[in-house]
Amino acid sequence: MELEDLVVLVMRAGLVISVALLIGWVLMTLLGPAGVADVHSPVNSSAYPLSRLLHTLPSAPSAVAVMFMGLAALLATPLLRVALAVPEFAKEEDWIYLGLTFLVLLILYNISLSALDTCLT
Repeated sequence: MELEDLVVLVMRAGLVISVALLIGWVLMTLLGPAGVADVHSPVNSSAYPLSRLLHTLPSAPSAVAVMFMGLAALLATPLLRVALAVPEFAKEEDWIYLGLTFLVLLILYNISLSALDTCLT
């Protein structure tokens, strides 16, 4: 499989997964009990730390957890695309683009860790 085909597959899969999760969130919000799932209630993400959402997800997925998962999948898709470019640039011995791609990955990695640290505290 060519890299371009793999990139297209990853991008499409990421989009489909994130859209499915976000549709699930909308349905859970509209059909779920009042309170957090109420359409008119503002969602304060600091009230729902990521660790709590991930811990309760297997047993009782909440609308907020499904929403965050959909957004995470949507944000992770371009990150995977950048990561897929690394082996291709190394194979082609294109050191400038390989270095730039590693720099972008490092920046995205640090941003992700910072965001995850914020969500877990």
